[in-house]
This record gives sequence, C-alpha cells and structure tokens, in this order.
Amino acid sequence: MAVAQDDAETPAGTELASDRPFLDGLYWQLLVSGFYMFNGYRVSGVYNNLVPGQAQRESYPYTNYMGFGLNFAGGDVMYTGDKFAVRLDLRWGTAADQLTPIAPVKQGLVAWMPHDRVSIDFGFFSTTFGAEYADEWKNANYTRGALYFLRQPFNHMGVRLAAELAEIVGFMFMLTNGGVGGGTPIDDNQVPAVGWQFDLAPDGHRSVRRRGLHREGYRKNELLFGGNHAPTGANGNRDWQSFFDLVLSLHFGWFALLFNADYEVNPHGIDLNTGATGQMIFQYGHSLALIFDTSDKWSIGVRGEHLSGNEYFRNFGNNVDGVSDPIRDATYGFLWTGTLTIRYKPVEYLVLSLEGRVEGAGENIYFSRTSMEDVNGIVEPDKDIYAGIILGATAHIGN
Repeated sequence: MAVAQDDAETPAGTELASDRPFLDGLYWQLLVSGFYMFNGYRVSGVYNNLVPGQAQRESYPYTNYMGFGLNFAGGDVMYTGDKFAVRLDLRWGTAADQLTPIAPVKQGLVAWMPHDRVSIDFGFFSTTFGAEYADEWKNANYTRGALYFLRQPFNHMGVRLAAELAEIVGFMFMLTNGGVGGGTPIDDNQVPAVGWQFDLAPDGHRSVRRRGLHREGYRKNELLFGGNHAPTGANGNRDWQSFFDLVLSLHFGWFALLFNADYEVNPHGIDLNTGATGQMIFQYGHSLALIFDTSDKWSIGVRGEHLSGNEYFRNFGNNVDGVSDPIRDATYGFLWTGTLTIRYKPVEYLVLSLEGRVEGAGENIYFSRTSMEDVNGIVEPDKDIYAGIILGATAHIGN
C-alpha cells in the first residue's frame, strides 16, 4: 500500500527543517548568463543618449559589441527573520555597470517588518515598475525591450514601504534619491523622488515577507499601476516631472500575456534648440508580450513595442545646425521593436535561447559598418532599422 509523503517514516539521523530554523529563512541563488550575438552592424549598443535629460544607456542586451559575451555572473542571498530581513544581490559581467551605478551591487537592503502585513525597506533596491526583469529567464524574451531601457528606472536608493491592504490588494510607497529614472540620481538630492504603486492580485498576494525577494512575473495574474514623481534639478528643484507605469499580467497555464505601458510628462522641459524653459515634453511607450509554453521543455515568446511622444519630443534637438551633438541630438522620433524567442530547457535551471530581433526608428540611430565620422570626429549613425540574432544560455540554481 502506498504511504502518503507526510505520513512516511523519517529515516534515522535525518535532519528536520524544525532542527535548523535559521536555514528556513535563508534564500539564495547563483546564476551565469552568456550569449553569442550576430548582426550586420559595427556595434550593437543602439540606445545611446536617446532619453532627453537622462544619462546615456547602451543596450541589446547590456552590451555594445558583437560576438561572445557574459551578461551576468553573480548571485543573491537574503535572510528573513521574524521582524527583519537583509538582502544582497551581486552582479559581474559586461552588463553589470549598465544595470547598476554601484556595480557589482544590484541590491543591498535591510527590511523591518513591524507587522505581518507591513515591510519597510532601507537601502538600494530594484524597481517595482515595468513588466521585465534583469534576470532574463523571468521574461518572455532573452533581450530586454526598448521600453525597459528607455522608459523605466532600474533601481532606487532610499526607503520603501510595502503593505497588504487586503488579501488581493497591495500598496507600495517609496522616497528615493531625486530623479524619476532612479539609479544614478540628479546632482541635487535635497528633494527626494516620491513613488507609489497599487498591486491587484485576484489569486491572492504573496506575503510582504517575500515581497522584497522577487516578483513572480508572468506566472501570476496581476494588475499593477503606479508612478514616480521628482524634481528635474532645474529652477531650484521647483520643476517636477512625472512617470506612470501600468502592467497587466494574465496567465492561463500554457499561455501568458504581458502588457506594459509607460508615460512620462515634464511640463517644464528645456528647449535645446532655443534654451527656453517651459517646454512640454511628453513620452510614452507600450509593450505587448505573449508566451506559449508548448511543453515542459519548450516555450515561445513574442514581444512587440512602440515608443514615441509629443511633437517636441519627436523633434528633440534634431541636428538643427547640421552638426552632430550626441547630447543635444537625442531624438529617435518614434521607435518600434519586434522580438521572437524560442527557448529550450534540457534540464531544470538551464535555459537555452534562440532569438531574432528587428527594430526601427523615425531617425537614423543605428550604426552600420559604413558609418562615417562628422567634422568633430563623432561617428554618425546612418541606419533607421536594425536586425540581429542572438544565442543565449543561462544557468541558475537556488531555493
């Protein structure tokens, strides 16, 4: 007669979980992610200086060269006690310094949990905005989207409060170093950024004790809506801009849908053509990803994106004097991307990816092998469309 697992006799000398309570609160993960990339272009860092007023970011994916590369090698460790938690995530590799301004630290925080439904985090933590993650196997695709790179913060420095308002409703509030883009803050941090987010999960929430551990991605039905508001650093920190983020995740067993929308408004932007202030800059972006789990080992991920903005944003800088200036000429007009990823998991914790990606812009923002230098010695992009193929391999193991 079969014996239920819970009723099975425990072999002599076996250590029970109750005998090691410290380990019950310990979470850990080790990971390595590498790739090979091929395209017909000289470099693959395509998003340089494309965000007005923000720092340069390179991508596809966190790299600016073809051939073999190592995105990340690192790990996470977190211990959760009755009333506190501590977490440290470390990343090395070609991606590390583009993911975090204090590489190799990706996250470093301490949390106080005065109540079962309340957690207060202090330190440096990954953003809760957006539908994609730095860890690629949690996404629909191997590479992250343009929306991830050009519209959303990666991380924040400050304090964050997470609370369960009801079984299906969560709330997050944070005060962080100035700048809606997070990460590297603006020069003047006298006025912090203010962030918030509501989380509706019809299937029920994970405990706030696990909230800081990791989000569950497209494996959970969830609706998130939030924003981040901060001074621009201009006009004595009296000019503010706002970022809004919407994520819808629907999971139906073998099929999942992820929709992400971002909107950013700066009513007091600077007209780089004239130097005048009070220029309205409005940016937006939308992403839709579909994931098909065709079997336990195979899956297909499809993602489409479109990013643009108001008329001023689409004509931002726009090389008005005929001379290239990579800081001023930061426009792409509009941007679209399409990505198809086939994934194979031969064993647990090993993910192999074959991905094709194509994207286009309203301006020449991509570099080819025939790109020429201008009179200032700056290489000029000469293409408005990009295509590439990537082979990725990721191993991750943990509890």
